[in-house]
Amino acid sequence: MKKSKIFSLCMFGLATLALTSCSDAADEITSLIFGRNFSPVDLEAKNVSETTATLQWTATEGATSYVIEVFADDSLTFNGTPEKTLTAESNTIALNGLSFDTKYSARVKALTAGDESRTSKWNGVYFRTNTKQFLKNPKPADIADRSVTLKWEVEEGFDVSTIVVGNITHEITAEEKAASQATISGLTPETSYTAYLYYNGKQCGNRTFTTIADLAGAILVHPEDDIKTIIEEAAGGEVFALYGGTYKLNYNEDESTTGAIKVSQNITIKGIYPTDQPVLKGRFELYDGASLTVSQAVIDGRENGTTDQIFNFKTADVNYGPLVVENCEITGQSACKGILYLNVASTVESITINNCIVHGIECEGGDFIDSRKGLPKSVTLSNSTFYTVATNRDFIRIDDASGNFAGVAGPKVTVDHCTLYNVGAGAANYRLLYVRFAENKLTFTNNIVVGTNYKRGFTNQSKSDPTPTLQNNFYWNCENLTAPGAGADATIVWFDENGTVANPGFKNADGGDFTLNVDSEPYKNKAGDPRWIVAQ
Repeated sequence: MKKSKIFSLCMFGLATLALTSCSDAADEITSLIFGRNFSPVDLEAKNVSETTATLQWTATEGATSYVIEVFADDSLTFNGTPEKTLTAESNTIALNGLSFDTKYSARVKALTAGDESRTSKWNGVYFRTNTKQFLKNPKPADIADRSVTLKWEVEEGFDVSTIVVGNITHEITAEEKAASQATISGLTPETSYTAYLYYNGKQCGNRTFTTIADLAGAILVHPEDDIKTIIEEAAGGEVFALYGGTYKLNYNEDESTTGAIKVSQNITIKGIYPTDQPVLKGRFELYDGASLTVSQAVIDGRENGTTDQIFNFKTADVNYGPLVVENCEITGQSACKGILYLNVASTVESITINNCIVHGIECEGGDFIDSRKGLPKSVTLSNSTFYTVATNRDFIRIDDASGNFAGVAGPKVTVDHCTLYNVGAGAANYRLLYVRFAENKLTFTNNIVVGTNYKRGFTNQSKSDPTPTLQNNFYWNCENLTAPGAGADATIVWFDENGTVANPGFKNADGGDFTLNVDSEPYKNKAGDPRWIVAQ
């Protein structure tokens, strides 16, 4: 028993001594000294240009200088001999004399003077120098429907060898080098491209452009041409390609048609240059079942003070082909009756407004899209912005003229990915979708609506589609669209109960800029006209 006690006491004493010794030793440690320097950390390449860059890192404690090695055409492999070997006494160094459009790897290690054993390991960074810009921006006259002429101006001592546009690689000839320009063919009309210029495999220029409208078989029209006669004498099927400039559409001196042009054949009118769109001053009147496509133009319905609609169907008892308006800006004076009028007992195969900006058509004495006696089989508004329109009337009105069209299905109305601002702002007794043609179908999806004041909501007509498709819509400062407001008409037949009340945070709505705030719910859900959904 005594031996056991003695052994236990001894072990306890040793343990106590050990603990006391460790504690005392720790109290005496004031710094840690490692066998070598730490590698430089937070290494970055900044202010990279065509031929220069700056390397910067966090200073290493105990280091008195740094060695820098730079490898060209390298991606952190550091194989072979470095192009540059430099030294620095601070934690930054400027690299000069680099080659443009070149991949570089740089590495840095820390040294301590007089003690080679403390040299750190390497830390590396990768960067690429900027390209040169020898290419000039193509002018409108240099861009055709299937080709582009590219021009350049090179610095002394440089040459150019290759141009790449899309999947086309063009080797520059001696003649083209002497002329400092080359024409690239085989492109697709109305397509965006980026052209790249190369010297010894390195990019020395890039420019983005969009080819013009397809001119194959098109009739070219200049502002000084008599567009009235050209269109009125069309045989049908023509495509009129218009250069930039102003065109007056009035086709006679009769007071009832001042400011309008008569379209009685199936024709297409389109601007040639996306950056120099033709301005069409006046209106269009459609006769004899004609179809009409207008694209890449500005349509200004204010010519000569006319108050009529911009598109007006005039002939009764015919079947009109499609009316298509794309990639256009459309405007009218404050007293303009509307954008479209169908007051004859005729059908229209389809009405499409796509990728347009429409504004300043306040509607006095008519509705924005207004069908009284006819049947538009389909009406589609898509990817477009409508602001300060229908301020005093219905946005879409299609009356019940089904008695004129026995056995024909009702209209299909679709509004998708549109931005509506101040639509119906002063139209308390009107509606957004006043559609009462029998058996109609309504679709209202992915839209942003701000600043409406329709006392009768979407519709107060029992003949309107009782089960419309409503999805991913956003509303702000709107009356009677998602729920009845204080002044709601008791006859409203339905609401967008799943619609979201959310401020889109337009950048400058009064200035016509409806760019969405990136933190807004409409932005997150990709609603409204897609042109305004941009990174900020």
